Amino acid sequence: MEEKGTILIVDDEVRITDILNLYLKKEGYRTLTAGDGLEALSVMQESLPDLIISDLMMPNMDGIEFCKEVKTRPEFTNPYFIMLTAKATVDSKVEGLKIGADDYITKPFNVKELVARVNSAMRIKALQNEVVEKNVELERYKAAMENELQLAARFQESLIPPDGNISPGIRLTSIYQPTIHIGGDIFDVRNAGDGQIVFFVADVTGHGIVAAVISAMIKLSFIQAAADTSSPSVIAEKINRDIVSTTSEEHFASVFLGSLTPDGSALSFVRAGHPAPYLCQQNGQILPLAPKGFLLGIDPNSKFPQQTVSLSPRDRIFMFTDGISEAEGRDGELFGTGRIRQYLARPGASLRGLLDLANQWSGGQYQDDFTLVQLEILDKT
Repeated sequence: MEEKGTILIVDDEVRITDILNLYLKKEGYRTLTAGDGLEALSVMQESLPDLIISDLMMPNMDGIEFCKEVKTRPEFTNPYFIMLTAKATVDSKVEGLKIGADDYITKPFNVKELVARVNSAMRIKALQNEVVEKNVELERYKAAMENELQLAARFQESLIPPDGNISPGIRLTSIYQPTIHIGGDIFDVRNAGDGQIVFFVADVTGHGIVAAVISAMIKLSFIQAAADTSSPSVIAEKINRDIVSTTSEEHFASVFLGSLTPDGSALSFVRAGHPAPYLCQQNGQILPLAPKGFLLGIDPNSKFPQQTVSLSPRDRIFMFTDGISEAEGRDGELFGTGRIRQYLARPGASLRGLLDLANQWSGGQYQDDFTLVQLEILDKT
């Protein structure tokens, strides 16, 4: 007969250990015996039981102290513990259960009932072991996923261009913050094949791995298109076709895409479902860049008409994703684009200052990824 598990019987009455030893072996269990708690601890150093049946009143180390030792030492792997005693008072039972005993049987006992209790306890222990194994497996999986996410986060961060002058007349400043390791926000600034400076800010629906993969695909599509043209309309159409052809109908992206002349004197742009950026003029005016077009990823044949505005030295183009505007305050009210616009009108307004203001509003808690990007036209005089 295949052994059903190992049971340690601890009692200073040899008659009790002999009876239990006989019946439990007949039931298919491997048994170990000890005359008191100290001897039982020594036995457990050599062989770990799945279940312990221990008397309460024993010399050298009683059942209470023995149970405490077993339940507080992780190397004993928390076996199921049945306390066996002639003391049937409520207080004695409560004391045993408080220090970790799983069940209580009083003497004199019916052997068949005790064996039935043992069988039930072993089923419980088997389920507990299965849960422990699943938890260990889950922790390994979580650790592996955490490592993969950290690698993915480093990769996604490598896609973000560094702050600084992207040309003699244009400076980039940015803040990027995903809600988890990786997210669906992405932006880029680069020189197009015809000498213009092209850039975009995009926000893919959702966040996490799928959104991050789509955002990386958008950047790749942008790079490919920018090698041939600086037209925001043409670039937007290519990115749109690529999203439609490679993703499901559940994934879309809002994008603001622009093209600057090398000297920063003019901006052509397309706004595809994206929150309106602000043109912060050096004279103090804050102008939204509108109108709004369709999201990318809906219709492969969508067109994205572009507009052009003139720029002056010290003008700033401020772009953001809705993770910042939709940050909730303590009462559930959204931070909103109005507060963004009001802040940008302040002298000395900066991306870091805006983030500090949003953090005060939301308590630093955000439900979505957010990105802040500013392109400043430098005064070269």
